[in-house]
Amino acid sequence: MKISSRLQRLIMDALAHSLPVHTMVRIAKNVDPDYDLYERTGFPINMPIPNINAARQITVDIIAQGLLIDFLEALIDVHENGIMGRSFHIRLLPQIIKEVEALGYSYNQDEGTFFEKSDGQKTMNWGILLPGKMYDLTFMSIDIVNNSQLVRKYKKELIADVYADLKELFSHEVEKRNGRIWDWEGDGGLAAFNFDDKNVKAVLSGIDILLALFLFNLFKCPLKEPVQIRIAVHTGPVQYSINIREMKSETLRSLSELVTEYGTPDHLTISPSVYSDLGSKLELFFKPVTLKQGNYIYQYHLEWEE
Repeated sequence: MKISSRLQRLIMDALAHSLPVHTMVRIAKNVDPDYDLYERTGFPINMPIPNINAARQITVDIIAQGLLIDFLEALIDVHENGIMGRSFHIRLLPQIIKEVEALGYSYNQDEGTFFEKSDGQKTMNWGILLPGKMYDLTFMSIDIVNNSQLVRKYKKELIADVYADLKELFSHEVEKRNGRIWDWEGDGGLAAFNFDDKNVKAVLSGIDILLALFLFNLFKCPLKEPVQIRIAVHTGPVQYSINIREMKSETLRSLSELVTEYGTPDHLTISPSVYSDLGSKLELFFKPVTLKQGNYIYQYHLEWEE
C-alpha cells in the first residue's frame, strides 16, 4: 500500500495535537508490543520527547512496518472509547479515513475495521494481514466427491470446463460475503473469512454453495451425474503467510480432518466452535452428530419440505 505524503502528514498532525507522548506509545505498542520510542528516536532515556518528534517517529515506523491499518483502527478506538478511563478527541480523523478510503479501503464503523472495497481488487489478506502474525480466522474447506473417478470417466476438456465453472461458482459465493479463496487445486479448495461475524458469514456461504450447486446440477452440469461436494467450516488461530503451504496450524489440521473424516456428500459440516456462534435461528438448520469419542459436530444439507 503506497502511503501519500498527505496521509502521513495528517496522521502526524493528529497524533501531535491530540495525544500525550505516553498515549501515542501505548497505541503503537498495541500493534507492535516491542515498540521502543527512545530506541527509535535516539533521545536519552531521561529526556522528554517532544510531541511532534514522537508523532513523526511513530508515524514513520508504523508505515515502514506495514502496520498502518492496525494502528489507525486502534487510534479510532481510542477516539470512540477512550483509554484507561480517559477520553480523547483525535483531530483530523474524517480526513484520515477519507485518505485511506482513497487507497481502496472502506471503514466499517460497526466492526471498527478497514477492509478492501468490494468493487476493487481482492487480495488474499484483505489488504491488512501481515506475514508472521497470528490471526483468528474462519476457514472453509470444499472437497469434490469422487474426483478421481470423474477424471477417469470423462474427457479431460469436459472435466476442466466443469471444474472451472465450479471454481467460479464457489468464488462468487465466498467473495460476496467478503471471504477469500486461499487455495484451489481443481478438486477442491480452501476459503478464509475475517472480521467479527466471520463464522456466520462462512456458514451462510456454505449454505449458498450447496444451493448453487444443486441448481448447477439441475440446469447446467454437462455430466451424466450430479457433482457432489463436502464442505467443512472451522475457526481458530493461524500464523499468516502469503504461501499457504507454510501455514501449518492445528486449526487447518482440524479443518482437514473435519472434511475428510466426518464430511458427508452434499453436507455442510461445522465444528462446535463455529456452531456456538450462529445464534438460535441459524442453529435450527443444523443437526448434531455424535463422534466416537463423545464429541459433537453439526451438519446441514438441502431438504425438500414435507
